[in-house]
Amino acid sequence: MSSNKLTPLTIWLTGLSASGKTTLAKRLKSDLEKAGIYNVELLDGEELRERIRDNNFSTEDRNSVGLVKAKLALEFNKKGVAVIVTGIAHHRETREKIRKILGGYVEVFLRCPVEVCAKRDYKGNYRKAFDGNLQNFVGVTEPYQESNNTELTIETASKTINECAKILFDYVTREFINEVNSG
Repeated sequence: MSSNKLTPLTIWLTGLSASGKTTLAKRLKSDLEKAGIYNVELLDGEELRERIRDNNFSTEDRNSVGLVKAKLALEFNKKGVAVIVTGIAHHRETREKIRKILGGYVEVFLRCPVEVCAKRDYKGNYRKAFDGNLQNFVGVTEPYQESNNTELTIETASKTINECAKILFDYVTREFINEVNSG
Protein backbone atom coordinates (compact mmCIF):
# COMPACT_ATOMS: atom_id res chain seq x y z
CA MET A 1 0.00 0.00 0.00
CA SER A 2 1.28 3.50 -0.75
CA SER A 3 0.41 6.98 0.37
CA ASN A 4 1.72 10.38 -0.46
CA LYS A 5 3.63 12.83 1.67
CA LEU A 6 4.79 16.32 1.01
CA THR A 7 8.55 16.85 1.15
CA PRO A 8 9.41 18.50 4.50
CA LEU A 9 9.93 22.05 3.30
CA THR A 10 8.45 25.48 3.86
CA ILE A 11 6.12 27.13 1.36
CA TRP A 12 6.12 30.85 2.17
CA LEU A 13 3.25 32.89 0.73
CA THR A 14 4.32 36.51 0.57
CA GLY A 15 2.73 39.67 -0.80
CA LEU A 16 0.86 42.75 0.30
CA SER A 17 -1.82 42.73 2.95
CA ALA A 18 -5.08 41.46 1.37
CA SER A 19 -3.28 39.86 -1.59
CA GLY A 20 -4.74 36.47 -0.64
CA LYS A 21 -2.03 34.86 1.52
CA THR A 22 -4.20 33.46 4.31
CA THR A 23 -7.04 32.47 1.99
CA LEU A 24 -4.73 30.54 -0.35
CA ALA A 25 -2.70 29.00 2.49
CA LYS A 26 -5.82 27.62 4.17
CA ARG A 27 -7.11 26.41 0.84
CA LEU A 28 -3.80 24.70 0.01
CA LYS A 29 -3.75 22.90 3.36
CA SER A 30 -7.36 21.81 2.89
CA ASP A 31 -6.78 20.66 -0.70
CA LEU A 32 -3.69 18.69 0.34
CA GLU A 33 -5.65 16.97 3.12
CA LYS A 34 -8.44 16.12 0.67
CA ALA A 35 -5.74 14.51 -1.48
CA GLY A 36 -4.63 12.42 1.51
CA ILE A 37 -1.54 14.47 2.38
CA TYR A 38 -1.51 15.16 6.10
CA ASN A 39 2.09 16.02 7.00
CA VAL A 40 1.38 19.74 6.61
CA GLU A 41 1.23 22.53 9.19
CA LEU A 42 -0.02 26.08 8.62
CA LEU A 43 1.66 29.04 10.32
CA ASP A 44 -0.52 32.02 9.53
CA GLY A 45 1.11 35.41 9.99
CA GLU A 46 -1.70 37.12 11.87
CA GLU A 47 -2.50 34.13 14.07
CA LEU A 48 1.17 33.71 14.93
CA ARG A 49 1.55 37.40 15.81
CA GLU A 50 -1.34 37.02 18.24
CA ARG A 51 0.25 33.90 19.78
CA ILE A 52 3.64 35.57 20.30
CA ARG A 53 1.93 38.83 21.25
CA ASP A 54 3.88 40.96 18.83
CA ASN A 55 1.67 43.77 17.63
CA ASN A 56 4.48 46.09 16.56
CA PHE A 57 4.79 46.74 12.87
CA SER A 58 8.10 48.57 12.54
CA THR A 59 10.37 47.20 9.84
CA GLU A 60 12.66 45.75 12.50
CA ASP A 61 9.76 44.04 14.27
CA ARG A 62 8.35 42.68 11.01
CA ASN A 63 11.75 41.24 10.06
CA SER A 64 12.15 39.74 13.53
CA VAL A 65 8.73 38.06 13.37
CA GLY A 66 9.66 36.65 9.95
CA LEU A 67 12.77 35.05 11.39
CA VAL A 68 10.76 33.59 14.30
CA LYS A 69 8.36 32.03 11.77
CA ALA A 70 11.31 30.59 9.85
CA LYS A 71 12.75 28.98 12.99
CA LEU A 72 9.37 27.49 13.91
CA ALA A 73 8.96 26.17 10.38
CA LEU A 74 12.43 24.61 10.51
CA GLU A 75 11.50 22.71 13.68
CA PHE A 76 8.48 21.23 11.89
CA ASN A 77 10.59 20.46 8.78
CA LYS A 78 13.09 18.54 10.94
CA LYS A 79 10.17 16.34 12.09
CA GLY A 80 9.17 15.55 8.51
CA VAL A 81 6.38 18.10 8.35
CA ALA A 82 5.91 20.52 5.47
CA VAL A 83 4.90 24.02 6.52
CA ILE A 84 2.84 26.67 4.79
CA VAL A 85 3.69 30.12 6.13
CA THR A 86 1.92 33.37 5.40
CA GLY A 87 3.79 36.59 5.90
CA ILE A 88 4.30 39.86 4.10
CA ALA A 89 8.10 39.61 4.59
CA HIS A 90 8.49 42.77 2.54
CA HIS A 91 12.29 43.00 2.57
CA ARG A 92 14.16 40.97 0.00
CA GLU A 93 17.11 40.63 2.42
CA THR A 94 14.88 39.14 5.13
CA ARG A 95 13.45 36.59 2.71
CA GLU A 96 17.01 35.62 1.72
CA LYS A 97 17.89 35.13 5.42
CA ILE A 98 14.77 32.99 5.78
CA ARG A 99 15.79 30.97 2.71
CA LYS A 100 19.21 30.29 4.29
CA ILE A 101 17.68 29.28 7.64
CA LEU A 102 15.28 26.84 6.06
CA GLY A 103 17.15 25.29 3.17
CA GLY A 104 13.89 23.77 1.86
CA TYR A 105 12.19 27.07 1.07
CA VAL A 106 9.67 27.81 -1.65
CA GLU A 107 8.77 31.46 -2.09
CA VAL A 108 5.33 32.07 -3.57
CA PHE A 109 4.71 35.72 -4.37
CA LEU A 110 1.09 36.81 -4.62
CA ARG A 111 1.21 39.80 -6.91
CA CYS A 112 -1.72 42.15 -6.46
CA PRO A 113 -1.79 45.93 -6.98
CA VAL A 114 -2.24 48.13 -3.92
CA GLU A 115 -5.53 49.47 -5.31
CA VAL A 116 -7.02 45.96 -5.51
CA CYS A 117 -5.72 45.02 -2.05
CA ALA A 118 -7.23 48.22 -0.64
CA LYS A 119 -10.65 47.27 -2.08
CA ARG A 120 -10.39 43.83 -0.46
CA ASP A 121 -9.30 45.22 2.93
CA TYR A 122 -12.22 44.57 5.27
CA LYS A 123 -10.24 45.94 8.25
CA GLY A 124 -9.83 49.42 6.78
CA ASN A 125 -6.05 49.49 7.25
CA TYR A 126 -5.32 50.74 3.74
CA ARG A 127 -7.71 53.66 4.25
CA LYS A 128 -5.95 54.51 7.54
CA ALA A 129 -2.56 54.34 5.81
CA PHE A 130 -3.70 56.47 2.85
CA ASP A 131 -5.07 59.03 5.33
CA GLY A 132 -1.74 59.13 7.19
CA ASN A 133 -3.11 57.45 10.31
CA LEU A 134 -1.16 54.20 10.02
CA GLN A 135 2.62 54.19 9.77
CA ASN A 136 4.85 51.45 8.36
CA PHE A 137 2.08 50.02 6.21
CA VAL A 138 3.64 47.94 3.45
CA GLY A 139 2.54 49.01 0.00
CA VAL A 140 1.53 52.51 1.13
CA THR A 141 4.09 54.05 3.47
CA GLU A 142 6.69 51.27 3.19
CA PRO A 143 7.71 49.58 -0.08
CA TYR A 144 7.44 45.87 -0.82
CA GLN A 145 10.67 44.64 -2.40
CA GLU A 146 9.89 41.93 -4.95
CA SER A 147 12.35 39.04 -5.19
CA ASN A 148 14.23 38.15 -8.32
CA ASN A 149 14.05 34.42 -7.58
CA THR A 150 10.58 33.37 -6.46
CA GLU A 151 9.70 29.79 -7.21
CA LEU A 152 6.14 30.77 -8.10
CA THR A 153 4.30 34.04 -8.73
CA ILE A 154 0.51 34.13 -8.81
CA GLU A 155 -1.38 37.15 -10.13
CA THR A 156 -4.20 37.23 -7.58
CA ALA A 157 -5.89 40.34 -8.96
CA SER A 158 -6.69 38.83 -12.34
CA LYS A 159 -7.62 35.31 -11.25
CA THR A 160 -10.36 33.86 -9.08
CA ILE A 161 -9.60 32.24 -5.75
CA ASN A 162 -10.28 28.84 -7.34
CA GLU A 163 -7.85 29.53 -10.20
CA CYS A 164 -5.14 30.72 -7.79
CA ALA A 165 -5.70 27.73 -5.51
CA LYS A 166 -5.41 25.33 -8.45
CA ILE A 167 -2.16 26.94 -9.65
CA LEU A 168 -0.69 26.65 -6.16
CA PHE A 169 -1.92 23.10 -5.52
CA ASP A 170 -0.78 21.86 -8.94
CA TYR A 171 2.68 23.38 -8.47
CA VAL A 172 3.15 21.96 -4.96
CA THR A 173 1.90 18.46 -5.82
CA ARG A 174 3.89 18.32 -9.06
CA GLU A 175 7.15 19.41 -7.43
CA PHE A 176 7.08 18.16 -3.83
CA ILE A 177 5.05 14.97 -3.41
CA ASN A 178 6.88 11.81 -2.38
CA GLU A 179 5.21 8.43 -2.65
CA VAL A 180 5.70 6.44 0.53
CA ASN A 181 5.34 2.68 0.58
CA SER A 182 3.85 1.46 3.81
CA GLY A 183 3.69 -2.27 4.18
